[in-house]
Amino acid sequence: MPKQLAAALLFVAFIVWLFIRDRKRSATVSMAAWLPMIWVTIVGSRPVTLWFGGGLSMETPDDYLKGSPIDMMIFLSLIVAGLLVLIQRRVNWNVLFANNTWLILFFLYCGLSVAWSDYSFVGLKRWIKDLGNVVMVLVILTEKDPVQAVKTVFLRCAFVLLPLSVLFIKYYPEYGRYYNRWTYQPVYCGVTTEKNALGCLVMVCGLFLAWEFYSMRWRGSKATPKADVLSRVLLVAMMFWLLSKAQSSTALVCWVMGAVILYVLRFKFAMRQIRMLGTYTFVFSLLLLTLYAIPGLLGFLVGVLGEDVTFTGRTDLWADLLSQRINPLMGTGYQSFWLGERAEVMWEKYYFHPNQAHNGYIETYLNGGFLGAACLLAWLVAAGRDIKKDLLRGHDYARLRFAALAIGIFYNWTEAVFNRLSLVWFILLLAAVNYPRTSRRQIVKTDEEPQTIRQGQPSGASASFGG
Repeated sequence: MPKQLAAALLFVAFIVWLFIRDRKRSATVSMAAWLPMIWVTIVGSRPVTLWFGGGLSMETPDDYLKGSPIDMMIFLSLIVAGLLVLIQRRVNWNVLFANNTWLILFFLYCGLSVAWSDYSFVGLKRWIKDLGNVVMVLVILTEKDPVQAVKTVFLRCAFVLLPLSVLFIKYYPEYGRYYNRWTYQPVYCGVTTEKNALGCLVMVCGLFLAWEFYSMRWRGSKATPKADVLSRVLLVAMMFWLLSKAQSSTALVCWVMGAVILYVLRFKFAMRQIRMLGTYTFVFSLLLLTLYAIPGLLGFLVGVLGEDVTFTGRTDLWADLLSQRINPLMGTGYQSFWLGERAEVMWEKYYFHPNQAHNGYIETYLNGGFLGAACLLAWLVAAGRDIKKDLLRGHDYARLRFAALAIGIFYNWTEAVFNRLSLVWFILLLAAVNYPRTSRRQIVKTDEEPQTIRQGQPSGASASFGG
């Protein structure tokens, strides 16, 4: 049997086995959860047409004006199916809107900005796709056990995409690798389209694997079968191997940040600091400004991560973009800056042919102006306050929300993923959306949970995951 075929059969068998093992544990999750799982899998990998050798090559800026009708119909079908699920579940829209005022205003402003875009139809299609992210998030959060649904959707995504990425890179290089057009060195992408997307995929899957491991560690008397532990160890090993292949410093730093947050917030001494979260955020912002104010300090720290002080040319790009003549109040319109003549100028100036600002905050300003950036920041602040309240109440799910919020805020410093089909944007929405069902306490004490917890020990140590 050829080596490639044998490897493919082995990896497929492993994936099937993972799903079989997962079936019993996710019994409380409805069939509707497959909709966001399919959505997340597509967003985390590559468009469906590319899986079958189709799709469009992006050789010129004008290519971004086009789109695949097949991919469009797939996304639209998932959105319609998700809306039907929400209608059937009789979502309380009044409560949802009241709890997420700034998110609604941000999306409404983004939709309104389509009107002054030079490419309104393209902007409208992209805005509808972005609404699809919200629809899928609501399908997850309206499950009977939303926390278990969150875990199930992303673990199923990891079951499929991590093993397939390893398979593609090692045994099917024509699908899992490509060559740098300037250095002719191989670059690894796995099931995605480029190395940064692979880093993003592995980072997000790794965050949920870390959450899974911590839940196993502190589940109390409910022992986890050794087969499940072994499977998670294998997936984590794949995650680290893929991170080394992706060579994405941002993804690595964000994963470490998320894993540390999930771990530390299980200790009482850390939970006592949550009340000071606003102060710490202010201090962190001052430290960030200091990094840019003191010559050589940023260069040293960035050099430790294996990057140059310009973040691979990003700082030059940022300065250039901020000097562009746009309407500073309203921007160029929803996701419109990188379309047409402006993109052509940037492609001629920069060898790496940027199609985004590589900074989510600058990108939001370019498309939505100061109004759009203000709405975005107000929403992030409101989300942080809401998550802080849930943390103080002892909600286990709030730990994941806080980790996802921190990752989303940090990741957008070097990549622009706000309002895009990106896993980071998806988990940021998942963290920020306040739906009543996920505001309930997610910690359920077991019979053997101690009545008191010594200082420095994990809080909620015997909590059942998503109880």
